Amino acid sequence: KLQFLYFIDSKPTRKMEEGGQRQMTAEEMQKQQEEAAQMEEQRDMTLRAILDSEARERLKRIACVKPEKARSVENYVIQSVRQGRMQPPISDAKLKQLLEAMTESQGGSKSGPKITFARKTRDDDDW
Repeated sequence: KLQFLYFIDSKPTRKMEEGGQRQMTAEEMQKQQEEAAQMEEQRDMTLRAILDSEARERLKRIACVKPEKARSVENYVIQSVRQGRMQPPISDAKLKQLLEAMTESQGGSKSGPKITFARKTRDDDDW
């Protein structure tokens, strides 16, 4: 749908100008979405080149449960390879070590959450 701006005394009419702005905003939004999709695709291709298949599967499973943690691990792996601190392909064992190290550095416990059950006690002497 094309909209034309009509100029009267070299000023666009207000109604047509507003419609044109909405169209530009929609086009800009579409362009941003396309750029974001392209960047995500490029990121996935980079991770495919860096991680072996088992490590990618592990990272996908983590992303299902904790997307922010998976994203931070992905960022760390990509940066480490680009800076030369890690050499691809990164195996599943190396990814496990990396996950443990990141969990420990963030203050997480290695054993997981601790659950304590409060049980009722009977004070009856009739037993």
